[in-house]
Amino acid sequence: MNEELKEQLKKIEQEYPLVPHTHAGRLFSMVRRMNKEKELNISIDCRSGFAISVKTGKSTNKMTENEWNDFYRSLSNELSEGYPDLFKRIFP
Repeated sequence: MNEELKEQLKKIEQEYPLVPHTHAGRLFSMVRRMNKEKELNISIDCRSGFAISVKTGKSTNKMTENEWNDFYRSLSNELSEGYPDLFKRIFP
């Protein structure tokens, strides 16, 4: 892993920590983190493996690009429908 990537991941961890408290908190935390990882174009194998898909049985850092995108979209939709105020904090 190169130094630039290490610095990006360190910064993400500091600014977008994963918070496993409540369903809303976990979901918000994961969508927020996945959004930032995608935005920064971090390769999937270097992304957080915090969430595991029930459908695929894979953690997010072990998925294919299509699996990751489908999972991210699913989590984003769940956040939008269940917790619209939290969703708006990520996607104003």
